[in-house]
Amino acid sequence: MIRLFNHYVSVTVLFVLFGDLLVLTGSFLMLFHFAIFSPAELRLMPGGGPLLPALVWIGLAVFLFFQSGLYDTGYFEDKKNSAIRIASAFVILSCSEWILMALLAQFRLGWKDAVLLPVVSFTGIVIWRLFLLPHIPIFRWQQRTLILGTHQLPKIFEELNRFRHNITIQGVISHEGLMEFDLLGYALEHKIHSIVISIKDRRGTLPIQSILKCKMSGIDVIEWGTFYERNTNKIDIMNINPSHLILSDGFQKKHLTLFLKNVMDFLLALLGLIVFLPFGLIISLLIKLESPGPVFYTQERVGRNGKPFKIIKFRSMVSDAEKDTTPQWAQKNDPRITRLGRFLREIRLDEVPQLINILKGEISFVGPRPERPYFVAELEKSIPFYSQRHVTKPGLSGWAQIRYRYGATVDDAIKKLEYDLYYIKNLSIFLDLMILLETIQVVLFRRGSR
Repeated sequence: MIRLFNHYVSVTVLFVLFGDLLVLTGSFLMLFHFAIFSPAELRLMPGGGPLLPALVWIGLAVFLFFQSGLYDTGYFEDKKNSAIRIASAFVILSCSEWILMALLAQFRLGWKDAVLLPVVSFTGIVIWRLFLLPHIPIFRWQQRTLILGTHQLPKIFEELNRFRHNITIQGVISHEGLMEFDLLGYALEHKIHSIVISIKDRRGTLPIQSILKCKMSGIDVIEWGTFYERNTNKIDIMNINPSHLILSDGFQKKHLTLFLKNVMDFLLALLGLIVFLPFGLIISLLIKLESPGPVFYTQERVGRNGKPFKIIKFRSMVSDAEKDTTPQWAQKNDPRITRLGRFLREIRLDEVPQLINILKGEISFVGPRPERPYFVAELEKSIPFYSQRHVTKPGLSGWAQIRYRYGATVDDAIKKLEYDLYYIKNLSIFLDLMILLETIQVVLFRRGSR
């Protein structure tokens, strides 16, 4: 893992992305070099060259790869699944190319060229990903890791099952007898890259001098909390001290980042409301026809610095769904949800009116999901650091929303807070854009709705 714009990104993913860019660029340049494009077509291209069409082709291809899950490390070793996803992405890519050709003269090619470009690119990507990539040493490289202590051993193996392409646990040494253990000798003999300290009570149990020698020999020495964050993109809130959050880097609120984030929120929300207005009128009519009650549903939520505000949604439940009950999370197959409401929730259309909340500055496009005051009061009693999620604006989407299913229990709230704190700690425009792109994937495949 390397840190890129405050976000830990897998080296493997970056390597695969770099290879994709080379293949896509090479395919376009190869066709251009061999004069596949006719002189008449070249004159239509901006500046008499293929730069703009090439950039659009490559950018659209990478976007579709991302939406198809081709940069999800869990699929790298599954050739059949990868082949299906590559083929699906190229079908959409080819259709998009032909639509652009029909609408814009700058992208118009002969029919042979329009067929050859996706065929050559598809062939190159298949050869690169399915046949060449698995045999390249850097792709198969794993970081040999030594664990000192067994405090988080079950969690270590549970979490690292998802990152086995990056890390291999070379050994686990219990804290008993650790003082007499030849740590440096073992690390050098087994070519250890990193040592993780996972001991709850370290007083008198850590061989400080041996660990220092390992550090001075170039071996990375990290605490469990940092190791967990680096490899899972979340923070282990149940097993860290406040000092870990205080002394670690992050949680910086840069004025330029916040300014750009607010500008992006306002412009995208305004554009979204204008584009969605005709569909919103149709949805409003359908809601009124299906069940009595208002079109919109407002509910008090906790915003930045604990300030309450009214969130706005299309009503997806029967009117007065909690009239005679205490507040409760939506359950699977919740009988309070209407038929239209279930559809709206599946494709997240019930959330669109929150664009008004964004324009009012109450929420952002990206941030921790705003929770109800009743649940906040209950969760703050049982979950450490829960109140810290309110130091930034809540969001329409968020790192927890795209990485974890819909939460309806305290345990779910703990898991989601791990992601929320990671987002707050590493907030950046880059991470916001990553979340927005993955939100599209979540909506398209209807993941996590309830």
